[in-house]
Amino acid sequence: MLDMITALLSRATLVLLAWNLRLRRRPSLVGPAVLPAASSRPCPPLTPLFYTALDALDAGLLVIDTDRRLRYLNSVAEEILQTTRQRALDRALIVLIRDYQVDTLVGEVLRDGETREMVIQPPMEGRTLRVRATPMVLDDVPVVVIMLRDVPQIGMLERARRDMVANVSHELRTPLASVKLLVETLQSNPPPAIASRMLDQMAHEVDAITQLVDELHELSQIESGRVALQLTPTQLAPVITRALERIRPQAERKMIRCTTRLPETLPLILIDDGRIGQVLLNLLHNAIKFSPNEGEIIIAAQPISVDPQGHLITGYPSPAVTLPPGHGSGDWIMITIQDSGIGIPGQDLPRIFERFYKVDRARTRNSGGTGLGLAIAKHLVEGHGGRIWATSREGHGSTFFLTLPLADT
Repeated sequence: MLDMITALLSRATLVLLAWNLRLRRRPSLVGPAVLPAASSRPCPPLTPLFYTALDALDAGLLVIDTDRRLRYLNSVAEEILQTTRQRALDRALIVLIRDYQVDTLVGEVLRDGETREMVIQPPMEGRTLRVRATPMVLDDVPVVVIMLRDVPQIGMLERARRDMVANVSHELRTPLASVKLLVETLQSNPPPAIASRMLDQMAHEVDAITQLVDELHELSQIESGRVALQLTPTQLAPVITRALERIRPQAERKMIRCTTRLPETLPLILIDDGRIGQVLLNLLHNAIKFSPNEGEIIIAAQPISVDPQGHLITGYPSPAVTLPPGHGSGDWIMITIQDSGIGIPGQDLPRIFERFYKVDRARTRNSGGTGLGLAIAKHLVEGHGGRIWATSREGHGSTFFLTLPLADT
């Protein structure tokens, strides 16, 4: 019921916002109460009813322009963000919310015009925020209206529990139904050759269930903080070599060529080599699984340096890549795994690291997997202080990037 009321209020607010702005010849999203006195921007006064309606909402409201800068916020948003309108006006969204996921979310909404929603937990604040970003076009100018709601922790946990139960039920339904059908067929005493084939299929389905349970247990351990990383200064090349040796039989069955492009010397990195080896193994397994026969996989690594604004500093033989918003500054090792596979559709790319998310289930049904591997990889890489992301072009392969910190020397 609360969500329904909030949705109705949000829709009414958007209508009122559009109505007010259309009344003006040269619209501005900021009224005189929030516009600096020295500004020369035309800004006719908004109606008191408009401000009253926005401030009466039980949610924070922000209006973000195409440069991802704040053009308006209501009083609830001031409280949530612990700022004032005068200080917040024209500031970058990522500076105000301090979460790269929200900045990425707004970029996606501006790009494709689709409403999106997510839940974030701002660092050091001990609370949970639900973020809903809605696109609008005001006098031919695209903007994004963001609704912020402080979600009680118990409500967030209850929603997560329901999602987990639904996802696990969905993933278990298919293998269990298959096992049940095979058992019923075996009970009818089929010929020995058919019985043997069915037993092999049952073993395959049981392995799939076991993998799901094992990965669920591991993910729960990682998310709850019960997995302690053993960080030591480590050479990266042996870690990559071990992962390639473990994956080599699968690559040889599909005649896929695995190539490494590593500098002769790389600085030591501060990692848990077993866990990073697990991440590399997962990424290589996916690359092989979704690549055609006689394809190619390229594993590369190089040092990079990032400035305080999160931009890649030139002077390194780095690929033409854009770091994700909020990437830490300093010196890192960037690892790339590039394949010649089927690629990932653009609309699915931002969600591939979510639990249980699978790109086009119909297309990947026969490829196996639980949809948990990339979620585990994300948690492990971020546990090291690094970041993991991907780029892809459907039909032309994908490239996964991960950054890991250098060891102090």
